[in-house]
Amino acid sequence: MSNNSEGKIKVEAGKRYSWCNCGKSEKYPLCDGTHRELDGIEPVRTWFHEDLEVFFSRENGKLQLKVEKIEK
Repeated sequence: MSNNSEGKIKVEAGKRYSWCNCGKSEKYPLCDGTHRELDGIEPVRTWFHEDLEVFFSRENGKLQLKVEKIEK
């Protein structure tokens, strides 16, 4: 995993998302449980009330998220 990865994904209303907070997930930006091998790191869990696009980046080891409505 690059320390400066970025992209976007669509999220669905009512579904729980676990965002990778360790930077080691094979499913980045989503968590795959790899953090369990590391001490004191947990994913960021969120639910959304509507379908949205989430732009993500990892800058200097920190997960950054920007949420936008999907244009219809």
